[in-house]
Amino acid sequence: MSLFTLLMVFLTKYLVPVLFAIGLIYFLYGVIEYFIIGSGGDEERAEHGRELFLKSIVWIVLALIAHLLVLLIGWVGTLSFNPDINTPNSGIAPHVQESILQVPNAPSRE
Repeated sequence: MSLFTLLMVFLTKYLVPVLFAIGLIYFLYGVIEYFIIGSGGDEERAEHGRELFLKSIVWIVLALIAHLLVLLIGWVGTLSFNPDINTPNSGIAPHVQESILQVPNAPSRE
């Protein structure tokens, strides 16, 4: 595997889910602080819960941006800049079989 592939796997499988998890933890803790503890009249805890809720939004937005960047980098990494290579992204029409009986790479009977 190439370094690019390993980096993409690391970002997709580990970094982005960790960012989402941090955002979710901040969100849940903020909801508990604001609605459950802060509703009892403790204004300081309610304000702290509100701040945690806003931080959770920031973490989730960061996770979404990181995920979109990983997708964009992965998409750009699959592009072919060599026009001689026939890849799905090169714009060259693929070879279409004329008959279902045509078997590619079959030995000839001659």
